Amino acid sequence: MSDNDMTSLAAKLQNLEIEKEKRSNLGHQFGNMTRPDVTQTRTDIQSQLQYKDHMKKGESSLDKADLDSAEKHFAAALKTVHMPDPTAQQYQREVEPLCKLGDVYSKRGQQTGDGGDFVKAAALYNAAIARSEDQVLNSNIERAVTEVEKSFLKYVLNIHCDIKSLVNTDRHKKQLKEMRDQIKLEMETIDQQLDPYVHDESDPRVKEIEAKRAQAVRQLFDKIAQQRKEFISLLVEECIGLMGPLPCKYALIGLGSQATGLVTPYSDLEFAILVEEEREECLVYFCNLTHYLHLKVVNLGETILPALGIKSLNDFNSENPLDDNWYYDSVTPRGFAFDGSMPKASKTPLGRQGTSQLICTPNNMASKLQMDATLYLKEGYHLAIILRNPCLIAGDQGLVDTYMAIIMKILQADRGRMSQQLAQEIQRENIRELLDSDEETVTARLIDVKKKLYRFPAIAIDCLALSSHIKPSTVWKMIEEMESKQVISPNNAYHLTVLTSISAELRLRTYIANGGQKENLSALASMETLLDQQTNELKPVFHLPNERQLFRYYHTAVPLKYVLSKWSEKNPCLQPFPDLYDNSPRIQGQMYCELCKYRLALRHYHEALKAADGTDTKEIMLLLCDIGYANFEVGDHHKAISYYEQALIITMHGKTNGRSTAHLLNATILNSLGVAWSSLGDQRKAISYYEEALQMRRSIYGQSTQHPDIAMSLSNLGSAWDSLGKYRKAISFHEQSLKVYRSIYGETKAHPQIATLLSNLGASWGALGEYRRAVSYYEEALQMKRDIYGQSTPHPAIAISLNSLGLAWHSLGDYRKAIIYHKQALKMSRGIYGETKAHPQIATLLNNLGGSWCDLGEYRRAVSYYEEALQMERDIYGHSTPHPAIATSLNNLGSVWKSLGDYRRAVSYYEESLQMRRDIYGQSTPHPDIAISLSNMGVAWQHLADYRKAISFHEQALKMSRSIYGETKSHPQIATSLNNLGLSWCDLGEYRRAVSYYEKALQMNRDIYGQSTPHPDIAGSLDNLGLALHELGDYRKAISFYEQALKMSRSIYGETKAHPHIATILNNLGGAWGALGEYRRAVIYYEEALQMKRDIYGQSTPHPDIAMSLANLGSAWQHLGDYRKAISYNDQALKMSRSIYGETKAHPHIATLLSNLGVSWKDLGEYRRAVRYYEEALQMRRDIYGLSTPHPHIPTSLSNLGTAWHHLGDYRKAIRYHEQALKMSRSIYGETKAHPHIATILNNLGGAWGALGDCRKAIACYKQVLKMQREIHGYGAAHPEIAMSLNNLGATLYKLCDFRAANRTFLEALAMAKQTFPQDQNHPMIKGIERNLAENQRKASMGN
Repeated sequence: MSDNDMTSLAAKLQNLEIEKEKRSNLGHQFGNMTRPDVTQTRTDIQSQLQYKDHMKKGESSLDKADLDSAEKHFAAALKTVHMPDPTAQQYQREVEPLCKLGDVYSKRGQQTGDGGDFVKAAALYNAAIARSEDQVLNSNIERAVTEVEKSFLKYVLNIHCDIKSLVNTDRHKKQLKEMRDQIKLEMETIDQQLDPYVHDESDPRVKEIEAKRAQAVRQLFDKIAQQRKEFISLLVEECIGLMGPLPCKYALIGLGSQATGLVTPYSDLEFAILVEEEREECLVYFCNLTHYLHLKVVNLGETILPALGIKSLNDFNSENPLDDNWYYDSVTPRGFAFDGSMPKASKTPLGRQGTSQLICTPNNMASKLQMDATLYLKEGYHLAIILRNPCLIAGDQGLVDTYMAIIMKILQADRGRMSQQLAQEIQRENIRELLDSDEETVTARLIDVKKKLYRFPAIAIDCLALSSHIKPSTVWKMIEEMESKQVISPNNAYHLTVLTSISAELRLRTYIANGGQKENLSALASMETLLDQQTNELKPVFHLPNERQLFRYYHTAVPLKYVLSKWSEKNPCLQPFPDLYDNSPRIQGQMYCELCKYRLALRHYHEALKAADGTDTKEIMLLLCDIGYANFEVGDHHKAISYYEQALIITMHGKTNGRSTAHLLNATILNSLGVAWSSLGDQRKAISYYEEALQMRRSIYGQSTQHPDIAMSLSNLGSAWDSLGKYRKAISFHEQSLKVYRSIYGETKAHPQIATLLSNLGASWGALGEYRRAVSYYEEALQMKRDIYGQSTPHPAIAISLNSLGLAWHSLGDYRKAIIYHKQALKMSRGIYGETKAHPQIATLLNNLGGSWCDLGEYRRAVSYYEEALQMERDIYGHSTPHPAIATSLNNLGSVWKSLGDYRRAVSYYEESLQMRRDIYGQSTPHPDIAISLSNMGVAWQHLADYRKAISFHEQALKMSRSIYGETKSHPQIATSLNNLGLSWCDLGEYRRAVSYYEKALQMNRDIYGQSTPHPDIAGSLDNLGLALHELGDYRKAISFYEQALKMSRSIYGETKAHPHIATILNNLGGAWGALGEYRRAVIYYEEALQMKRDIYGQSTPHPDIAMSLANLGSAWQHLGDYRKAISYNDQALKMSRSIYGETKAHPHIATLLSNLGVSWKDLGEYRRAVRYYEEALQMRRDIYGLSTPHPHIPTSLSNLGTAWHHLGDYRKAIRYHEQALKMSRSIYGETKAHPHIATILNNLGGAWGALGDCRKAIACYKQVLKMQREIHGYGAAHPEIAMSLNNLGATLYKLCDFRAANRTFLEALAMAKQTFPQDQNHPMIKGIERNLAENQRKASMGN
């Protein structure tokens, strides 16, 4: 063996840069949208078998004419394939069972002669047509529909006729469309020609144009009512034409909006029939007429199936409709149809489920009004209210006049006692509901135009007219009559007319824009349509072009609500009326607040406060609360608290007699203070306020009383404990709250508050690492919200659930699914608020999409999303205004630039975010967001190799978190800081100190989540402990920790699930087995990690994690001596990294790959090519970190260049590079610091001096290396690097012919190598030392 061979072990030290994956924390901050798609498909084999079984049994029963059994099985089959919010493919599966149910009802009608059965058959066939894309099948179904009408005539009316004599339904559809098109054109003309909102509010022309527009709208609605009347009359005449002569005089009277003059071309048909006589013949005739008319209306194709009350699909008498697998119909367009069979509907001659028929003489119909005023009205049927106001559609006007004379006599009897009773019932059931609504003005959210805008003016005017003994008529005429009788002033008549015209117009325009009875209106932006990505179904939202129109609505609606709120039995109407117009600063402030224009809102609120009468303490208190809320929304939480506290002081010194008094206002303010302190990060203070509010509410409502306010307090306490990391305690509070809500609203009832609680429970379970349970809760919340708002309705609450599901799937590592959900939520939110509208919810979704794209390695796309979110938030809150949302976006931009390798830009963003958070919460105030910023600053400086500065930031973050959550408390954020400190000390070479921090983090995570509970944070701590032990040379112990982390992660995410955390651990296991010399086993782990990453990110998608796995495979093959395969992997990794970061971009990952390629070419003997790669890597690192900036990567490149020049025989140049590397490393880690990087450079320097023949200097270097390594790894510790250094020292002593000293050194090296690799006595290191020892002994014996 030659002398050069003796030093072969020394030559390969620390040239390859193998990447181990560390799990640092924080970085991106995802947004849970304030107020805290997966509709489960049933395409599994069991469902398919059930479907086929029910269809087969249904066919058999139908053949046997067992119609009840057939219906049961076909309905079950339908529900097996039914989805509440189906895709096109899903709802086509409903066609066959719908047709079969149609067959059942057609045959049943033939058996019973009940016209209602034929109507249901026609509705089922029409529903099938709405779902089918098969034109041949549709033609067959259309023939079946025609046969139903023919059978109806035969079996109900005993009329035989051929199909050709029946009127073509297409003609009716065409007439309806032409009417709607004409109305749309006229509405657009009014909007263009009479627009008062182009003028300033103080312009005198505004009132004149408003009046003209209101008159034009009234005329348009009169026209709609007349055209509908003519259309319905035509249908009635067609029916009577086939049915034969009338048995007596009749009057078909329109009810509801048809009579009030507010009907639209899409409205339901509410009507009754007055008859001259109630003989059996007359009743049967007009009952059949109603069925026939219903059949014709159903065949227009705009009647949803639940409106028919088909018991097997929708049992309205069921106590648990959700448990009954309720059938939803979101496919059939909803337009011109009979009033539905729902219990609170059924305003047709057939009445409620066949009882209480509305086919009566005038006297008997009036008797129903009297009876229902005390019976049905209180059940929510409202029959008495609408029966007092009819209009003639077809038949005899004399019957209507007779009826109205009787009605007026009843209403005016006993000084109008019945009128007052009805007015009070209307006020009790309707007005109170509107007054008590949490959403008095809902301008920035999706508005249900019917419930929130249209109903109130009509009901309010009806209520006022009743109490003033005004004859029922159209809303317009009742306003005129009240003005004529001086019940209201001309000015208030004008305001009520404008209010009514706006409400009617907005409802009409919403229906026109949405193509039917879809009530979605948004006050923001222009008309948009929301396209579902899965179904391609247009889900419309009408966007009001001018927000001032809605402002004008509320300027009258708010004072009108105030007037009605003062209603009482003794004071049924205020006289005189105050002016029904209020554009006061407070009202303006509320409107701007709803539109997210908080600065404008604050300006108006302060103006209102300045002008307030000092004696009206309640008004001042409410204004202070308004100002507090607006300040909260702009992120000035300290100001918010100040105003809330001022409001609380007023209630303390007012009529409530002190803060301890249980008063609702006090409790509300206490709750608001809790929310504000929670946002400031002081959860303990928040809890104190929430507990006080809870206690106060319990003292008001009763300690054991179930009340929504109590449930809200419990929920808020849950959220605060969640923020404190007490997730199980949070779950307990949320579950208590959920129990209260369900006891109030019903165990199976869909309610917004219950849906919110389900979402909160999902968040808490997610924090515990139970992501699949979280998904389950989020899905339940999503489905409930769809049940509430509509299966295909765009709604902010639905968008929030979609976002939450996106976050849950992100945590599960399914970033693409997360993106799908976030995109659905974003699309829906933009559909609600407007494509170009700046809105907080949209900004949150942009941030979350940025986070998912970032984790997919699409950093530039992530930057784009974060920048868009930042710009939007600045548009909302102000460009120079500190706000938590802006600070979050700045933080996220810092994180993505860190991922792009631009650490200085990252630091800049993190610093800006940190300063903004200090401006918001206080320069020296502890807050969780500030702690996060400090941690992220630490991570960024860590990448810039200023480890001492990184540690300083992490220690500040740790100190702050402990001051927030408690010095001895366990909290995830404290555990994160401990983990990050471990990483920094690890980078400084203080592995034992790092282990200490990791162990503390591990124990804390176990205290938080449970000692034996699988959780991602616990798995992360186990993984990081493995990394530190790896660096300490205890590879088998490192493997043990990695395997524990792997087992836990698989139990969390799934045994066969591809997840980034699992891939990271597989990668680190590869590194540990490679360090043990088990390179083929390392290759297996690296390949598994690589495949998993490709499964996650895409087989051909460039991603940094994939590039890392390719590089590590290159390193493993390098150690196996297959240098060309190593080069191939590194080339692939280099190409991918350049495609990610840019072809000419300087990035740390690219520099690492250039360095590794240099190593491979060096080992192939291509030393000059190696030098070129090393020089390119060095230049890139200097470009990244600075020409004169000390950074650990730069000494690595310098040392590698030294090694290459060593092989080229230029030992002095090699020594110069090694000495530069040594000087820089000492400047980084400390002049006297023991660090692995310094030891590596000293080792290489020793090799160069040895090659120059200066063995004394070489020995001095090796002795320094040995001392340093023993300080790092422990003086009695066995470590492969110590064994290698002993070997190198022995080789140099051998050169000096000090065979005795060399022998002792080789023996020590061999013993340590065998101790390090006890299970592999053929390890290359052991074999190399054995050869050196044998050669030394051979030389020694020759000398002797």
